[in-house]
Amino acid sequence: MKEKLHTAAEELLPAIAYGDAAGVPTEGKSTAEIQEVYGEITELREPVAHPFFPYEGRGVTSDDTQLSVVTAESLVAAGGFSLEALRDAHIEAYHQTPLVPRKNGKPTPRRWGGSTTEAVERMMSGVSPLESGQKNGGGNGVVMKMAPLALWHALREVDQQTRQEQYDLFTTMTHDTDIARVCTRLHGEVISALLKDDIPFDEVVRRAAHDMREDFPRESELLLRAIDSPCQDAASLVERYAAGKSGKRYGFYVPETLAIAYDIFLGSEGDMQTAVYRAVNLGGDSDSTASIVAAMAVCQSGGVYDKPHDIGAVQDIDHLYATSAKLAAAALKG
Repeated sequence: MKEKLHTAAEELLPAIAYGDAAGVPTEGKSTAEIQEVYGEITELREPVAHPFFPYEGRGVTSDDTQLSVVTAESLVAAGGFSLEALRDAHIEAYHQTPLVPRKNGKPTPRRWGGSTTEAVERMMSGVSPLESGQKNGGGNGVVMKMAPLALWHALREVDQQTRQEQYDLFTTMTHDTDIARVCTRLHGEVISALLKDDIPFDEVVRRAAHDMREDFPRESELLLRAIDSPCQDAASLVERYAAGKSGKRYGFYVPETLAIAYDIFLGSEGDMQTAVYRAVNLGGDSDSTASIVAAMAVCQSGGVYDKPHDIGAVQDIDHLYATSAKLAAAALKG
């Protein structure tokens, strides 16, 4: 078991980055726009007319990768979960990220979500990470970066109560809402189930969805539909998640992000490339969804999977492998 977890840790960040890079060109696009610009995507492509990456080549990554690396590096630096280390790492990342104008004209780190940006700015002004979270933050900015923490928990054999306490702190630092905390707990237990193979991950989702039914009925139904009747092809995914939506804002609300990711993962039978490119061609928040399913595939396979032929084109791939190796080594020291 330890060997499987160690190998998964060594492969985690490159896989997350691959999914992220695959999804960047179609982020925020409808399926019709994707077909018009790219046709069907089956490998890394260069972003075309992307508002944040207009001049980048294929393989460019976004905040999904950046903040996953931040999570991993904070764990290595502190020798475990530390809210202070996470705060400091997020602030450092903020300063290292190019600023672009928001809709209101105020500069923001390129491609960062609003809740994360504003929470980090509060911490920079001296607000405690216990109180810095966005009070209406329901985006997916925590689940997209939490796989290194969930894998650390598995390697260190952290008990469930402690895991959930740390997930709550991790979430509240940037997204201070019950739905964000519920979804972070859920996804952490999903990753644990995939790594340990002691309970089917869809059963973990089913239990959590039933528990949240009273407080979040619509969100519960989204999750239950995804695992009880996963889509078997790309057309079914489009019909379920994209068709009929106003604009292209599907997949940005955290329970919908997880529903889409779990639906794709089950329908793809855990195959990484199939799952990643179904997420990519679906559009919406495709870089987040694709990076999440890529991490799930690596965790389920124990890091032994058919690597995409173009993974070497991912931005800073050598650094990602080195950071993943440090994460695996540091977790095993405990």
